[in-house]
Amino acid sequence: MKPRKFSIFLATFWVATFWLGGTLLPAQEQNIVAEPDLTLFTFMAALNAAGYDAGADRMELTPIRKAVREDLAGLTIPSLAPLRQFYKEHKLADPAKDLSQYISVALLSSGAPRFELELGSSNLPPDAYEVQEIAPLVAAFYEQANIPALFDKYLPAMERDSEPYQKLLARVIQETSGYLRVETGGYMGERFAVYPNFLGPPGLTDARSYGDNYYVIATPSGNLPQAAIEHEWLHYLVDSYVWKYPSVVESKSGLLPIAQRARALDPAFRSNFSLLLTESLIRAIQARLSSKDERTQLGAVQDAAEEGVILTPYFYEALKEFEKQPVGMRLYFPDMLEALDVGKERNRLSEVEFRAAADAPVREAQWSPLEQMLREGQQHLARAEYEQAQAVYESLSKQYGARAEVLYGLALVASQRKDPEHAVEYFKQAAAIASDPRMKAWSHIYVGRLLDLNEERDAAVAEYSAALNAGDPAADTRTAAEQGLKAPFSKPGGNEAPAQQAPPETYPAPRFPLGRESGSGN
Repeated sequence: MKPRKFSIFLATFWVATFWLGGTLLPAQEQNIVAEPDLTLFTFMAALNAAGYDAGADRMELTPIRKAVREDLAGLTIPSLAPLRQFYKEHKLADPAKDLSQYISVALLSSGAPRFELELGSSNLPPDAYEVQEIAPLVAAFYEQANIPALFDKYLPAMERDSEPYQKLLARVIQETSGYLRVETGGYMGERFAVYPNFLGPPGLTDARSYGDNYYVIATPSGNLPQAAIEHEWLHYLVDSYVWKYPSVVESKSGLLPIAQRARALDPAFRSNFSLLLTESLIRAIQARLSSKDERTQLGAVQDAAEEGVILTPYFYEALKEFEKQPVGMRLYFPDMLEALDVGKERNRLSEVEFRAAADAPVREAQWSPLEQMLREGQQHLARAEYEQAQAVYESLSKQYGARAEVLYGLALVASQRKDPEHAVEYFKQAAAIASDPRMKAWSHIYVGRLLDLNEERDAAVAEYSAALNAGDPAADTRTAAEQGLKAPFSKPGGNEAPAQQAPPETYPAPRFPLGRESGSGN
């Protein structure tokens, strides 16, 4: 059971796409939504019934929560006793963290009616790992409390109260995408969702991303969480830029020891330069998008630097140059990254006095073991360290079995090591099981190119056709497949396999490590 899509949001979204003048996908295909969510509703109803009382003294601000709690109080629910005991045993002192751990399980579950966790225990974020056993209790609660009927009862009110979030998201999309001159969103496998949490305490916003899925969960309050939605949307737009250029990013990582002195900075930022660089870029973009005067913008940039987000001043100045030229951020970013002078920034940052605590700290959870190893494999590939990359992917294959991203990595390694027979085998396996349309399409394209080099034209044509039918809307995918259909692939001046260095865009890797999250009150 899924809630209805919102015609107001979709209409507003289409205005934004027309204004940007791009060739964009409909919001339905891009999976960009702002709506009530049945899974989140179910978990929150279960928690409220089990004793979650944060914000219960301000029920006038959350009337739907008050009404649902009253409805549940009048029911006989056999699973409620074990739910109460579970919640009591796992309750955390920090109300935000206490709720966040259950939101993690909700977002990572399969949804109604079974709410099964689709990731293995070893691949769960730390907070979800601790409370994963609540999932079967919630499944029983869902049936016994007749949650579908309860959800339908309050859906009209939740839809009405979701409209401001829809309009805000449409405005954020229009402003940020227009400023960066980028297409709105990316591939069909990605999701960006704003879920109003009508059963939570007032004024709590929780943003996080899991793989290609980005979420903002916001409870009702007097002010809409514009900054949080804008921040997460910018992650959705620019996260992949940093991961496309690991060798360049690494060449700038000599600045990381400076950030390690910033006590206000979350440890995950202090230990991972890529995350820090991305956060710096986003904070700079937010400052430039601000309608406030330049003096106020510079104050926000200085605040970010003093909290330890050390490259915010650099990107703020670089964005001024970006604004003067016509190229979009996707193409401009490599030049902006290359121009970052480590020595110059080290001198600039020598004058920064770091704060003891941030005004609104951003929390970064640790990577899961699977995501961490996948990133290691990608980084080895980018550095042409093929033996090390193969070792990583083979280890992943032993630990996690047949996974499309692992098979794709092994295929790239085989191509680079001039082993077309194994490359074809791995690409075909990846194409067969990949759920990501881009990974599936490019696996077919690479198989087609390898077959062309082996003068198996009919089989190659079949692969290019399969690539066109894989569902990836990206222009480079369609161009590559159509060129393959028009003429056999050939490598000028050599006999090497076609995937020597896959273009960065064709790396269908997760856009962000599993488990980045942030939470704040508003």
